[in-house]
Amino acid sequence: MLKTVLALTLLACSGLCQTPPRDSDTTQALLTEVHELRLAIEGMTVASQRVQIALYTLQMQDAAVARAEQAVEADRSKCASIDVDRQHIAQEVQQLENASTSVTAGVEQPVNKDLKERIAETKAHLDIINSQVESCRARESESSSRLQTERSRLTELQDRIGRLDKALENLANPGR
Repeated sequence: MLKTVLALTLLACSGLCQTPPRDSDTTQALLTEVHELRLAIEGMTVASQRVQIALYTLQMQDAAVARAEQAVEADRSKCASIDVDRQHIAQEVQQLENASTSVTAGVEQPVNKDLKERIAETKAHLDIINSQVESCRARESESSSRLQTERSRLTELQDRIGRLDKALENLANPGR
């Protein structure tokens, strides 16, 4: 009988000292789930940082496009103003030339000489204005090209943000 009690005590003690295999599996499953949650949180943090970087870059590019648009408008305005001046001077040259041809033989020679000098000066001024118009048009073309480049970059960034949004949506709703 003593042997039986001793055997039962040993069995009970060994049963209490061992963790059932079911608890070990539950603990392992919980550890795995916690690890997966940690990885998911790290992934979301990285994704959030990438989105913030993309949005900041988008804001900077949007500002660059706005500056380029202002530069194009300023160049266009300046070119239009110079072109108006050029047209006025060209009209003045035409009027002076018409006046020069209409001078009669009875007009004194100094008046004709003064008119020819005035025509020469006005034509020289017209040449200067013409070169300014050409230079202005070149600047306008360059700034328009820069604007197109900036707009292309902006479109690329918007597409990138759209792809990031889609990827995040797919991560949030994996069943869809």
